[in-house]
Amino acid sequence: MFSTAWKRMTISSLLALSLLPAASASAQTITVKAGDTLGNIAARYGVTVARVKQVNQLQSDMLFVGQSLYIPPVSPVYTVQSGDVLWKIAGKFGTTIPAIVEANKLQSTDLLVGQRLLIPVSGNPSAPQTGSVYTVVKGDMLWKIADRFQVSIQAIVDANQLKTTELWIGQKLVIPQKHTDTPPSSAGSESTSATPADKTPGAESPAAEDKPWVTTTSYTVVKGDTPWTVSIAYGIPRDEFLRVNNLSENDFLQVGQVVKIPVHHIPVTSAPSASYGEYLDWFEAAQYLFPINAVATVTDFYTGKSFQVKRTIGAFHSDTEPLTAKDAAIIKEVWGGTYSWSVRPVLVEVKGRKLAASMTSMPHSIEYIADNDFDGHFDIHFPNSLRHKDNQVDPDHQAAVKVAAGRSR
Repeated sequence: MFSTAWKRMTISSLLALSLLPAASASAQTITVKAGDTLGNIAARYGVTVARVKQVNQLQSDMLFVGQSLYIPPVSPVYTVQSGDVLWKIAGKFGTTIPAIVEANKLQSTDLLVGQRLLIPVSGNPSAPQTGSVYTVVKGDMLWKIADRFQVSIQAIVDANQLKTTELWIGQKLVIPQKHTDTPPSSAGSESTSATPADKTPGAESPAAEDKPWVTTTSYTVVKGDTPWTVSIAYGIPRDEFLRVNNLSENDFLQVGQVVKIPVHHIPVTSAPSASYGEYLDWFEAAQYLFPINAVATVTDFYTGKSFQVKRTIGAFHSDTEPLTAKDAAIIKEVWGGTYSWSVRPVLVEVKGRKLAASMTSMPHSIEYIADNDFDGHFDIHFPNSLRHKDNQVDPDHQAAVKVAAGRSR
């Protein structure tokens, strides 16, 4: 399970955004005023409504007066490759480490292969003049000097033929002239003349702007924590938690230990109409919107009858239980008065999202809710989820999911 889920996550783990002209090229935080809407705010700052919603993790278009919104910089998106570190990426795109950290609200300089980073377009008219010689003083580091002069680390390294990033007080550094032509970051923008060979590896085109992405945060272990309890608390698979922290199933967590927590950002995708749900891959998206212990409202696609459920277990698909005995009774009614292995298209509403899915109602195996008149759990499948018995996609479930998504023929 782990290798499949991780592979899918790392292939497509961060949103690729288009490069748009903007009234302001730098990131900022604004306060919503009376009359503001996402549409007029996006237009004012030259970004898209989707981008504002994504970076602020908004689940709807509703705003309230006094609300703070982060307005992202105008940025292409870069996908982290094996061997990448922040200073190399900053040098590649002619920007600075602090600019990347600020644009992505990074809490750590550690990067994951497959992680996607906004690459800000730098511009600071008050920056010191370049094309001169600078003398290193106490506390200087290459990234600080590069940021001060608004040039890239790599440009300084190349101009001075440095063999190391270590500096010493009194060292003379040539500060290369900042170019005013199109920066390397334009490799991530849409261009009719660019070919795949012309694009910087890892830079994505706007065609992938509906894809999920992942960032990381940190957590300090407290007494009683285990990899399982931490992963459940943060809504991620335990195997993923173990992988990003280089832990094995036999490792214990230590009080005070700082661990990485992947944070999955799932952009809203379109459906043909309000009658249908979003068609989201289980491994890269749906399992994070509907994590273990989450409660959701399920609506049968054909009858419109709804009931509440809880995901209690499951890795390849959602192993789910009716929340109450009343919900179990509605499920039985939808399936014609008896629980069954027959599949039905359903809509799963959770965290303000409506997801296309497929469900059977037959109770089986483990149960966690004891007072719901349902002996076991039932299965809910999403796009590309797998059966437990053979780790294969179930054609009947996938056909029903497409019905719920408005994609059936």
